[in-house]
Amino acid sequence: MANAKVMAGASRLKSAVRTLRDEWNLTEPTWNDVARQRFEQRYLFPIEPAVDAALIGMQKLADVLDRIRQDCSDRSEHL
Repeated sequence: MANAKVMAGASRLKSAVRTLRDEWNLTEPTWNDVARQRFEQRYLFPIEPAVDAALIGMQKLADVLDRIRQDCSDRSEHL
């Protein structure tokens, strides 16, 4: 079940990014200056699009693994 492991990893990644965003938002009342804005621009804002791209790649990988498993299963039935 390699694809299940891939999708479990994708789920953990989504959850981690959600937690990061939630925790980051909690810092705003006590840290709201130019340094925060610079940090967001440089490090935090690029994370979500990169994670979205990774999740798409992980879904494609899971699909390929499913096809490979199916192909190998079909071939073993014909032997």
